[in-house]
Amino acid sequence: MTNMNEILTAAQSLPASDRAQLIANLWDSVSPLDWVPPDSQWITEANRRSDAFDAGEMTSTPWAEVRQRARRKAGLDG
Repeated sequence: MTNMNEILTAAQSLPASDRAQLIANLWDSVSPLDWVPPDSQWITEANRRSDAFDAGEMTSTPWAEVRQRARRKAGLDG
């Protein structure tokens, strides 16, 4: 039987576009009921950022722009 470390090693050897597709497929295969809840540090940081946004101390960026930038940085888009 193949263990998780062997699968991870094999997955890491895939081209970036295949790894991204694998991530999406794995993500879609996990029920939200099985997600691990965020820890207290993550919640504290999320609340801090939300408060700063509400106070006008920071701005947001549309998801489409963030996604495009991330894909470009990862070499998935030209």
